[in-house]
Amino acid sequence: MNIKKLKRNTKSKLIGIIAPLAAALALVPTNPVAAEAPGPTAVVSLAELKGQLTALQGGISAAVGALNQVKESAADPAALKKAAAAFNDRFQALEGQVETVRNEAVVVKARAKEHYESWQKDLAAVQNTGIREKAQDRFTDSKEQFEKIIKKAQRAKEEAVPFVSDLKDITIFLSADLTEESVKSLSNTIWKLGNRSKSVNDSIGDVTEQIDRTLKSLPQK
Repeated sequence: MNIKKLKRNTKSKLIGIIAPLAAALALVPTNPVAAEAPGPTAVVSLAELKGQLTALQGGISAAVGALNQVKESAADPAALKKAAAAFNDRFQALEGQVETVRNEAVVVKARAKEHYESWQKDLAAVQNTGIREKAQDRFTDSKEQFEKIIKKAQRAKEEAVPFVSDLKDITIFLSADLTEESVKSLSNTIWKLGNRSKSVNDSIGDVTEQIDRTLKSLPQK
């Protein structure tokens, strides 16, 4: 195997391994029911994963903004009803984004082991010891970069999952009791969720920044 061919194969394997593992652990827990749902057949790239996470940040901000509008509209029954409907729509969209990530994560997680074994098998087939050692070093370096994605994604998940759950609880609360008094009773909770949303989005931002660093570490054409 010549060096140019080895580099091409190495780049292909890097993308094939890092993307599935990062997506599999990003933000959402594995759901046994969701595992039965159909998912994409292609490996999600790191660039696509970054786009999904950025969209998730936008969904979080939009949901919180809509919830604040509910709070501001509490004194006007007609405006409150409209604001509550808008918040519910925003939250449903956010849940859809989370579900998309979950379904993709289930699929790519199942493929991660296969990618690892395939890449290691290719490395083992290299006859030249010096070339094989260099290829193994690249494998190790890039794996360390992807492991940083995993760690940051885990921290983001620990913040995002309970946050989304609390938003859902508020949609249930408001669907059962939409009045000025009920909204006032949630005032402090809404304020806290606004602050938490910044922390959640920052943690997701840490993941996307690490994805950028990992992409830069990959061999260039």
